[in-house]
Amino acid sequence: MAYEAHVEGAPSEDVLLRLIQEAKEAGADRIEIETTHEDGDAWIRAGFMETARVLEAPISALEAHVGARKEPSFGSIHVQTDDVDAVVRAVRQFVPRLPGGSKGSVVLAPRDGWTSTYDELTDREPEMLRRLARELSDRMGAFVIVMGVEEGRVVRYVALERGRVVDEYLSVPEYYGLLPPGEVIALGANPRLMARLTGADADAVRATARTAAAPEALPTAAEHIAELARLFGIPQASLDYPGASAEQDAIAVER
Repeated sequence: MAYEAHVEGAPSEDVLLRLIQEAKEAGADRIEIETTHEDGDAWIRAGFMETARVLEAPISALEAHVGARKEPSFGSIHVQTDDVDAVVRAVRQFVPRLPGGSKGSVVLAPRDGWTSTYDELTDREPEMLRRLARELSDRMGAFVIVMGVEEGRVVRYVALERGRVVDEYLSVPEYYGLLPPGEVIALGANPRLMARLTGADADAVRATARTAAAPEALPTAAEHIAELARLFGIPQASLDYPGASAEQDAIAVER
């Protein structure tokens, strides 16, 4: 049986003792707390475990998001390896596990140390693109960069090492809604890290992977991703699935 409580602020020793006493008196064997996003980490440090998340959004913002005409998304995954056969095997294994029903995948032969993969489903669903990238990075123990355009308006890249995200960038951090200040900062590029991992110039990364409050304050998404792709030495990152399929060195992944 759980004792449920709504508590404002971070947990102090007095608050914890009071909760323990109240829970025991109620015959409960555990305590469930509803608190704010800002205080959640403090409760976790006090011994609590996150079991659910409560999210909210203004109705006006949801209406605008649902009713808006969205431009297409697209993206691609770039594995720092010349072992194209290993990438093909991993794509063949993992793509069928993704919900949504992929209609096809292609892998481009290595170019300057990067083997690239594209998929019809991950063009439609950016979250599936990131999920596939984590699987490939973890399976191959490799450094991977995911790059894409979402809803035709914003550019995102995610850098992963052995399945772990080491850097993430979104050109308009609050494009999908308001975020805590720390998360806004976290979606800015880490120029020194990306320079070390890709060989790009750190100052050029800083100047190119800039963020803004609205897409209109930046170059068009197509221009922006092409510039970042050239900077990281992966110009093929500006291709979508149909474009990659038309490349001479495209390898169709049969399933």
